[in-house]
Amino acid sequence: MVEEKVVKEYEPEVVSITEEAIKKYIEGVSEDNPFYLKDIVKAPPLYATALSVPFTGRVLLDDEVNQGVNPMRVVHGEQDSRIYELIKAGDEIKILTKFLGREEKETGTLFIIKAEQLNNKTGKKIGEGYHIYFIRGEKKDKTQKKTEEAEKKPDESKKIYEWKIKVAKDQPIKYAEGSGDRFPIHTDENFAKAMGFPTIILHGMCTMAFAIKSVVDNVLNRNPERIKRARVRFSKIVLPEQTLTFCGYESDQKPEIGKKRIDIIAVNDNGEEVLKNAFIEVD
Repeated sequence: MVEEKVVKEYEPEVVSITEEAIKKYIEGVSEDNPFYLKDIVKAPPLYATALSVPFTGRVLLDDEVNQGVNPMRVVHGEQDSRIYELIKAGDEIKILTKFLGREEKETGTLFIIKAEQLNNKTGKKIGEGYHIYFIRGEKKDKTQKKTEEAEKKPDESKKIYEWKIKVAKDQPIKYAEGSGDRFPIHTDENFAKAMGFPTIILHGMCTMAFAIKSVVDNVLNRNPERIKRARVRFSKIVLPEQTLTFCGYESDQKPEIGKKRIDIIAVNDNGEEVLKNAFIEVD
């Protein structure tokens, strides 16, 4: 997806993982799978990526990187995460953050950042991912509607499941506490409105966690250890109290060797897609 040319590498950060921290994250993503609380408390698959978001987000505040754009106008554009091992209580996670570059678009600026998560005691890599952030400019994308109309519709004969979840009124607040991502568009209604949103909005990473949950619960017999990769583009904001519908489809695209790929369509109450180009790979 991205050429591995590192523009700037940051000092590693180490996070100590407690049962309490994992349980807060579990609450933040409305997870009810008993798997995570059996024996040693384990975190859902996207937790490693969630831990990295506050550190990748800080890159946007680096004057050398943002070069004058307003980081307060940021939204999470895309995420591509690989999961090698679930994090458990008692782990120490080292997070490596690398700035890979930026791309100027008509409507804003893309920042491409890579984060790797390692077990600090063993050195074993437990996850890695590309975080693509978009800092919105003032221009509107006039080609967006045409592009969306041209996108391929899913083949309903390949539909595997349909799953719904209602976003709780306080979901952004709970997710902020569980993930450490307290950016004010998710927690401060006045700030969110000043940035052009109707109210606080849900973290894209929470919507992505819901997408993974939909596969774990409906395809994998509730075994999250089989999740190996998840990639999405966040195409529409999600608001508290909306109901999201996730549909999984057998993919026409070839996954990595030994993996199975499931394409995901996620829509809100109005039938608008909140995720695009979304897929999950499992073993």
